[in-house]
Amino acid sequence: MRNHPHVIAAIVRRELAGYFSTPTGYVFISLFVFLSAVAAFWQDRFFANNLANLDQLNRFFPYLLVFFIPAISMSLWADERRQGTEELLLTLPASDVEIVLGKYFAGLAIYTVSLLFSLSHVVVLRWLGKPDPGLMAATYAGYWLAGAALLAVAMLASLLTDNLTVAFILGGLFCAVLVFLDQAGAISSGASERLASRLSVVEQLRDLLTGALTLNALVYFVGVAFVALYLNTALLGRRRWPTGPRSPHFGRHYFLRSAALAATVGSLTVLASETRMRWDTTSEKIHSLSPETVSLLNRLDSRQPVFIYAYFSPEVPRSYVDARNNLVGMLREFEVAGGEALHTRIIETVKYSPAAREAQERYNIRPVRLPASEESAGGANEIFLGMAFTCGSEEFVIPFFDRGLPAEYELMRSVRVVSRAKRKKVGVLNTPVQLFGGLDFQTKRQSQEWSIVAELRKQYEVAQVAPDADYPADLDVLIAAQPSALTQAQADRLTTYVKTGKPVLLMLDPMPAFNLDLAPQEPAQQASPFESQPPAQSSKANLRPLLEALGITWPTNRIAWDDYNPHPQLKSLPKEFVFASKGFNQKEPITAGLQEMVLLYPGVLKTRSDAPAEVTPLIETSSDSGTVRWEDLVQRTMFGGVAMNESLKHNPEEDRQVLAVRVHGQVNAVVVADVDLMGEQFFELRRRGVENLNFDNITFLLNAVDQLAGDPSFIALRKRRPRRRTLEAVEARTRAYETQRLEQMRQAEAIADARLKEAQARLDKSVNEIEQRKDLDEQSKQVMISNAQAVENRRLEVARTNIQDEKQRQIDAARADMENSIRGIQNTIKLMAVLLPPIPAVLLFLLVSIRRVARERIGVSSDRLVEEARA
Repeated sequence: MRNHPHVIAAIVRRELAGYFSTPTGYVFISLFVFLSAVAAFWQDRFFANNLANLDQLNRFFPYLLVFFIPAISMSLWADERRQGTEELLLTLPASDVEIVLGKYFAGLAIYTVSLLFSLSHVVVLRWLGKPDPGLMAATYAGYWLAGAALLAVAMLASLLTDNLTVAFILGGLFCAVLVFLDQAGAISSGASERLASRLSVVEQLRDLLTGALTLNALVYFVGVAFVALYLNTALLGRRRWPTGPRSPHFGRHYFLRSAALAATVGSLTVLASETRMRWDTTSEKIHSLSPETVSLLNRLDSRQPVFIYAYFSPEVPRSYVDARNNLVGMLREFEVAGGEALHTRIIETVKYSPAAREAQERYNIRPVRLPASEESAGGANEIFLGMAFTCGSEEFVIPFFDRGLPAEYELMRSVRVVSRAKRKKVGVLNTPVQLFGGLDFQTKRQSQEWSIVAELRKQYEVAQVAPDADYPADLDVLIAAQPSALTQAQADRLTTYVKTGKPVLLMLDPMPAFNLDLAPQEPAQQASPFESQPPAQSSKANLRPLLEALGITWPTNRIAWDDYNPHPQLKSLPKEFVFASKGFNQKEPITAGLQEMVLLYPGVLKTRSDAPAEVTPLIETSSDSGTVRWEDLVQRTMFGGVAMNESLKHNPEEDRQVLAVRVHGQVNAVVVADVDLMGEQFFELRRRGVENLNFDNITFLLNAVDQLAGDPSFIALRKRRPRRRTLEAVEARTRAYETQRLEQMRQAEAIADARLKEAQARLDKSVNEIEQRKDLDEQSKQVMISNAQAVENRRLEVARTNIQDEKQRQIDAARADMENSIRGIQNTIKLMAVLLPPIPAVLLFLLVSIRRVARERIGVSSDRLVEEARA
């Protein structure tokens, strides 16, 4: 039979006219847009994450389709039977395939219109921030492909019944099977669970929703739609099947055909996923090999190839599935780009297997027991995820690849390390910070080596440098943490070394949170009933000659604070936890492209007017920042502890505070006013890949070392990650209320100070009046003054307590007003984001209704309309 495309178009027009001519269609579209807006914006997590994306909607969208797609498909076939128009449709001069395609394209058009209306979500995100347009395009492509596949599946349910309700329920059940396959671990395990999970709609959507258009997703969704449409065609043609007692079993025949097609689609999907073919739509191109990586791989010598042996468990818990898949895909891309100079071998490794024995004995790669929070019933809880890199006699091993590590950077660095026999040398000055670990004589405990040392060893030869002897002459970079804790002779030796112009990374800290005893300032000591005299002050090195050589000043009693905090879930942290995200110097390679760092109680650096070298700021605070004095913030208690002043005044200063500088010229150095930025907590966050807490502290330190060592090849690669696109409109309004709260606090404090001064003035006046009396001798005056002072002091103490209580009430009220205002902003955004998107669909319904009524009146005489109105 010849194709009749005009028949397909006629069926599409007929279905669309029927769907959009009644309020039901618009109600379903409005409900879809409304529910998707609720999923995207109504949850508190949307504001807690503070990101301009659709992550919250992505979590619920596949399950939303389980209800919405059957609402579209339920009437496509069932309504024909219910109205008795099925026979008329089947007598058209068209094949069953064309009729099925006409129905399908009509339903797909309805779903596409619904998605177009839901583009209002992108408009809302654009109003609140700057979403990634490429990510939004891939996300909506995933929404469309998933809906297109499930629509063909749901049409089967409508073909099996003439009851709309039954068609809706069956359609939801059919769609739920494909959507909930990723939960197969609840009823199965092993290979069957992994296969079911890979063939679920949720799993196939995963890459698309992160901005990667993958070949396996296209094969899967197109294949599911093809199989379902084939079944629709077969079931539609069952009216022509022979029904005699000896007739062939066409139902069984088509069932086997459909099962074979489904198996083919599943196999092709798995094969396509193995190719790792993808198209990166994100603005940062985070799913593709960077030009820097390709350039480095092209420089490998094919005569000395690099071999990568990856020992991966075939089954991993759900939390590590993405990490394993990304590593497998990245290794294959490395092999393609490296050509004959790089070879990879992925070895599926199970505990107690020969591969596991080889990994342990040859490379010391052992299975890692995951925390209970990351275990899963369907996956192994001790897994292998290690790699060995070899090139000739050189060898480098990553025993376990934590899921938060950047795969491309770690792989490329490891390849470069083994392919180049000679590494540059980094010296770490052995200051009391004890980066290499050792015995702490104060606590009598053994401290562990800092993770920054292990991180540096992955790329450099790291050596300890004794502070009392001459430094090695072959150092490419020297790292000195907290030199103020050195003795004066040791600090002078460091100053002499810096003046030679050799590269140095200096880390100063007015308040090292990991050990306050190393602070250059001593906290004020409260009197102790158990000590007859205060403890002796420890000697601290005078760093003025060192700072003069660098051309900077460092006030050791000043601690920077910043009011900017883009993480609502971390609002309880003190302002001295500085979130630096908008103060990076984008012209310096060390900080260009960085997105966010956290510095704990950092100091401030200032450029001297007579600086002998060029001093360039690298990191600055925001405009809503300032400094507080050490003695106002920290005080030792009588029992030897440390008390922090939580009600400290924070008065913004006019200038931004500089937290790190680059020194060029006679001196070659990077100076950072914080040691805590390389603390263990940041390495742990990096290893675990905690959502929305992706700080650049480690990246900054490694960039600084690379730049000082003259090896900047990894700087651009190390900084590759999605840009943090925050809800800038919400942040701006929140800052306005925060400024208002600070002003109210200042007013409350000013009023309290004025009232205290008035009370003190009354006391002074009473004493002065007694002293001016001539009718009293000196002894009487002293007695009266003592009595008056005692009475007035009691009144003053009561007044002071009342004033402080009133001030605290005003401050608490200001904070409560600010929190209420912020919640008001969020609630307003929620209402606008949820209520406005359905309005276009409602307006379209009104427009179509008005036009339809107007058409119905055409050709009807006005007299008849009047008579009908009178009747």
